[in-house]
Amino acid sequence: MSLCTCGDVGLYKCPRCARPYCSLSCYKGPVHSQCSEAFYREQVEAELKQRSVSKEEQDKMLKLLQREQCLSSDDEEVDVAELMKDVDIKSETELWGMLTESEQQAFIKSLKSGSITTLLKPKENWWTKESLVYRPTKTRKFENLCSKEPSVNMKYLLLRVMISYVHMEMIYPHKDELLSEYWAMFSRLWDWESATIYTTAEAACIAYTDTANTAGLQEFLPIRSVFENSSTLLAHGQLAAERVCCELYKVLGKVHKISPLPKCDYTKIRKKLQYLASWSLSEHGTVLPALVLELEFYITKLGSDVRKFAEDLNKPGGEIAGKSSKPLIEELPS
Repeated sequence: MSLCTCGDVGLYKCPRCARPYCSLSCYKGPVHSQCSEAFYREQVEAELKQRSVSKEEQDKMLKLLQREQCLSSDDEEVDVAELMKDVDIKSETELWGMLTESEQQAFIKSLKSGSITTLLKPKENWWTKESLVYRPTKTRKFENLCSKEPSVNMKYLLLRVMISYVHMEMIYPHKDELLSEYWAMFSRLWDWESATIYTTAEAACIAYTDTANTAGLQEFLPIRSVFENSSTLLAHGQLAAERVCCELYKVLGKVHKISPLPKCDYTKIRKKLQYLASWSLSEHGTVLPALVLELEFYITKLGSDVRKFAEDLNKPGGEIAGKSSKPLIEELPS
């Protein structure tokens, strides 16, 4: 029986049903739709099956999904690998192509604004645990590193470093994959190039808040939360402070290998972190409990608007109370 409804003689035959037809329009006609559509579907499926993807690419895709999405159901842990086992996505490009243009624009917008971080699986930071396990380090004794008596305000420089570290750890739960970006933002929060020192915890916190506001980082997470986590970290004592300095020292080394920093900057930062690590473990580091109390007192004074509170504490001339311009650390000899 011919597929043609135009009256012409069918010169061709369908490869599936063997019914004759005269032209493409008759082949695609309603009479033959069930057979032709099935033929098209089979051809597409055959083409897709011929495409191959390596195990490495599949693992990379799975890792991407695990990192970027927090999937939960009734507060129960969900196995992403189990959910994705029947999903055949070959690459990030294919996944991106599955999104509509509006969905792509929304994703890009969420990346720029930082709102995508609300979808990420919360990371349990190491300092939130009640008891910590410490590993031996190669930190030099303070008396072997420097013969000069440190400034009494050294603890406030350490506080600035701790706060900056906590902030970065909270917004970069997977920093190993974004080390350069992590370090660039950490350096900005720390403001390591500044020779300014602070004579109170309050002044150090306000200076940090101003920097975070300028960098737009107050939108990523509440700054008050950063202070509270910093207090928790410092409450673990000297070993915790030394651990942070050593970890930052290692990050600096990795970043320098990826994208070399100016030699002068690299050397200065290394020395500052070495100095702070040694200071933390020395008898000078025993002041940390008092520093925690000072930080806690400042936190209790914070209102809901951290920026306004910071402005209210500034002197009329624009300088922050408790701020000094004297050099804090004598550069260590090479």
